[in-house]
Amino acid sequence: MLRWALIYAMLWSQSSALQHILAPSPAQQLPPGLLNSMQLFSEYTAAATCPSNFNSPGGTKVACEPGVCPMLEKTRATVLMGFTNWTPGNTTGYLAVDHTNHVLVLAFRGSRTKGNRQVDGQYEQVSIPWICQGCQVHYGFYYSWDSISQYLLGAVRHYSSIYRSYPLVFTGHSLGGALAALGAVLEDWGTVVTLYTYGAPELGNYAFANFTTNAIGAQGIKGFEVRVTHTNDPVPKILSRDENISKYWQYSTTSPEFWITSKNHVPVTKDDIKVFYGIDNMNGNLGTNTSDLFAHNWYFGDMAGCSGD
Repeated sequence: MLRWALIYAMLWSQSSALQHILAPSPAQQLPPGLLNSMQLFSEYTAAATCPSNFNSPGGTKVACEPGVCPMLEKTRATVLMGFTNWTPGNTTGYLAVDHTNHVLVLAFRGSRTKGNRQVDGQYEQVSIPWICQGCQVHYGFYYSWDSISQYLLGAVRHYSSIYRSYPLVFTGHSLGGALAALGAVLEDWGTVVTLYTYGAPELGNYAFANFTTNAIGAQGIKGFEVRVTHTNDPVPKILSRDENISKYWQYSTTSPEFWITSKNHVPVTKDDIKVFYGIDNMNGNLGTNTSDLFAHNWYFGDMAGCSGD
């Protein structure tokens, strides 16, 4: 069922959204079946905070604190490999195979350590003309991904060859979402990648947002992106809205955006999610004039996951 939801979402985006890649659009309805996928991968992301997953040598069941990951707990999901405190930036997460939903999942942890926060604060931009003309990306995010990319490329390609029929999903919350997005769009994985990010910050300038949108956004050349934001979460908009940053560096959001409008600690229904197209679309999170850090920690559930670790 989940596999068909992923395929439907990609086809839906390709058929209905090409005309809205650059121009802002009114809200659209959520595709059937996508809500469950959004919740499931938010739980995979929350589980990226759990040491039993990111310290796993492989072969262990994907674990989460009781009550935090109800959908994930019902799956036959096994950690294939964990990775932790990869420098620079203490990059942490795990790769898992889900035999219930027949997917491979690469999940990245969000900001938890001093090293994570140092990377977040390295918001000056670096040019990457070999990727796309005029593209500039966040220095900290880019070099954090670059340092771990070859390690993950080999592992993910290896397991993709074993589970050939399993779609590949990248997911992450906050900093983890930025790393998942860069990995999905910058590398050749030998297959399309479906990307689920939750409360992820902007990655780079308009040129890079345009490139990303065309590569793994609405057009789905390399895959399909589900970029989820929540009400007035400050993280997805801070790089373009902070005056101390924006006066030196221009940041843009990608398209599409799946904006959760329900309050914190409230179950999310399909009617609570608005779908917006257009780079820097001001109809969703980017257009909110207030900020609530608690909104950053609630995406279908508590994104703290293993809060004591």
